[in-house]
Amino acid sequence: MSVFFKFSRSLPESPPLSGLPVFNPGTIMAPPMRSSLISARALLAAAGSLVCLFMVAAPVLAAYGHDTAAAILYCLFSPICHQIPDRSFVFFGHAWAACHRCAGIYLGLLLAAAVEFPWIRLRPQSRRFGVLAGILPLLLDALLPFAGLWQSTCAARFVTGLIFGVVAASLLVLGVAELLREAPRRRFGFSALHFKGGLS
Repeated sequence: MSVFFKFSRSLPESPPLSGLPVFNPGTIMAPPMRSSLISARALLAAAGSLVCLFMVAAPVLAAYGHDTAAAILYCLFSPICHQIPDRSFVFFGHAWAACHRCAGIYLGLLLAAAVEFPWIRLRPQSRRFGVLAGILPLLLDALLPFAGLWQSTCAARFVTGLIFGVVAASLLVLGVAELLREAPRRRFGFSALHFKGGLS
């Protein structure tokens, strides 16, 4: 036994591994998650661009006499927006297809997909406070006028919608990235089970 301990002590210690990347979950993302995040941003940026384009295209089409196409775009936004003309931006003499607040939310979606905000790298507990900070101004601006404590304006509705859109879209980017990262694994697992079942 003493010979074994002497032999183990005489062995040189293995040098520490160097040059290998060390990923800290709190600060740095692993490459697979990073690639999924880029893909998620691209998808949401494309979706946000399309929504904003339709939102602004509706009054342009109406101004140039394309009433049917304009009506279709207005109908697309009507289930999720009240579309009150006094609470909407005006373009070419016609209101946008979405109100001030909804326009801010859609533009926030596009902004959060195009720009990476550092707060999404925080821990989930810290991100919850970010979500609350994004929702609270919108709720106050929407509810305080009913109590006569606040007079909402065009700028207030747009800015609170923009803040909420950025916060919500930032979390949506993380969710879509996680879905894209897990999709190949689920597809591979399903194919393996299907192949195994075919042999039995």
